[in-house]
Amino acid sequence: MQVLQVVGYKNSGKTTLVAKLVELFTKAGHRVGALKHHGHGGQPVGWVDTDSAKQSAAGALLSGVEGDGILQLAATAWDLDTLIELYRFATIELLIVEGYKEADYPKIVLIRNQEDLPLLTSVTNCKAIVSAIPLEEKPSCAVYSYEEMDHWVASVDIAHLNRAMFAIDLLF
Repeated sequence: MQVLQVVGYKNSGKTTLVAKLVELFTKAGHRVGALKHHGHGGQPVGWVDTDSAKQSAAGALLSGVEGDGILQLAATAWDLDTLIELYRFATIELLIVEGYKEADYPKIVLIRNQEDLPLLTSVTNCKAIVSAIPLEEKPSCAVYSYEEMDHWVASVDIAHLNRAMFAIDLLF
């Protein structure tokens, strides 16, 4: 399974791009998973006063609930590598991870404005940058405007993706 991260600050378009990439690779016949980091602090919505929360508070290292194909798991602590291992059980070819800026998987970095530029020096393994502003320094990875990225996603040759050995490096 390959992992591709989409990172950027709040409201930079991460979720929109992840959805487009999931759709693109799914249409190409690939088994795709998505994982979003809830980085805004606090617990995800729907956790307080649940049976899973009570089980976790009682000491369960892992607590889960399933219904209608939706599985929610809670643990005392999660790290990205553990979550990736969970996704491997689903025989996914590509996991697109939204967030986890500090991880070292191949990344698409989203830049909205000047205040976001420090992100370019703090992340590793950048494969592409999608920027709403011109970049003064030439980065070592591909750079797209938001409009170009939309066009790129729309114009990827699905037939080529189906024939090719699936690799993230084919994208950039």
